[in-house]
Amino acid sequence: MGVVTLRITDSGVLPGEPLYAKCSNIALHRTGEGDKTGWIELMNVSSTYDLTSLRNVTETLLRSRITAGRYDKIRFILVEVTVVVNGTKIKLPIGQSVVTLDLELNIGYGEERILLLDFKTNSTKARVSRILENSPTIAILK
Repeated sequence: MGVVTLRITDSGVLPGEPLYAKCSNIALHRTGEGDKTGWIELMNVSSTYDLTSLRNVTETLLRSRITAGRYDKIRFILVEVTVVVNGTKIKLPIGQSVVTLDLELNIGYGEERILLLDFKTNSTKARVSRILENSPTIAILK
């Protein structure tokens, strides 16, 4: 077994009123397995984060033991996004609720790998057009 730690940030969000994202069903995909199989669930509960508080900082989303091996994708679901405009919470439509990102991750026995998920949210557009558009990326830090 190895350990995977997932940290989150949002380099695209601008300071301002809160922008909340609720994520769930985070999973890694084993290299060489089919798209319907090979998914190893890391977290199935929903957690809500204020993306505006993640500008220039990281927060640990999860730390999980996982079978050593090679993984080629990470997937999560954006369950709900809410923006606060002039003190009023507004639920935003989500352009793409299931997000799958490619990666090349090798976890050896007893090793820990740290991943950084950057939402890269266009928070100004979210507040003005009332739709969440982001282009998340995943990086392997260690």
